[in-house]
Amino acid sequence: MSPGVAWICILALAVAGTGITMANFGPLISGLYAFGLLLGTVYSIPPLRLKRFAVPAFMIIATVRGLLLNFGVYYSTRAALGLEFAWSPAIGFITAFVTLFAVVIAITKDLPDVEGDKAAGIETFATKMGVRSVSLLSTGLLLSNYVGAVYLALSQVGTFNVPVMAGSYGLLGLILVFRAWRLDMAGYTKEAIQSFYRWIWNLFYATYFIFPFIQVGV
Repeated sequence: MSPGVAWICILALAVAGTGITMANFGPLISGLYAFGLLLGTVYSIPPLRLKRFAVPAFMIIATVRGLLLNFGVYYSTRAALGLEFAWSPAIGFITAFVTLFAVVIAITKDLPDVEGDKAAGIETFATKMGVRSVSLLSTGLLLSNYVGAVYLALSQVGTFNVPVMAGSYGLLGLILVFRAWRLDMAGYTKEAIQSFYRWIWNLFYATYFIFPFIQVGV
């Protein structure tokens, strides 16, 4: 596909998606769609192409993966089914949890490529702070996420399924600590870094596997 054809396809899909959303959903969902389209544009397309810069890149990734893909998708699904807007504690939790998780993914995504990024002069958190510092920072942020999930389950017994939520997120937190320890013991070799990063994604997917069972009555 030539660049010209690619631009035509991108613009056509953007216009079509916006039109479909506005025709079928209210201002909330339409606004979220337009916001996501804007973020994707400034992240990927010149001249801004903010994916080149560490801080804007992680902020966009966190917003899209956290807010838009949880809050936005849930409420657009309700709207498509003809259901009124209703606040859900579980959706509020998963939105906040995954937003912070997305920050961790955003700052660790360049760990496996740190040597190549240095050689190419690409600025990332890993090249600026070092692999060990970024690994410890991401572990601390993610661990605070799990601690917060356990606390929330214990403090809102009537809302959340305490054994499932506190037990599962506590276990995932222990797995995170173990993987971080293994990384440190391995001396932050390339293979160990790649394994650590894969486990971050495993923990991310586990979050969604557990999610349907965390709310009381579900």
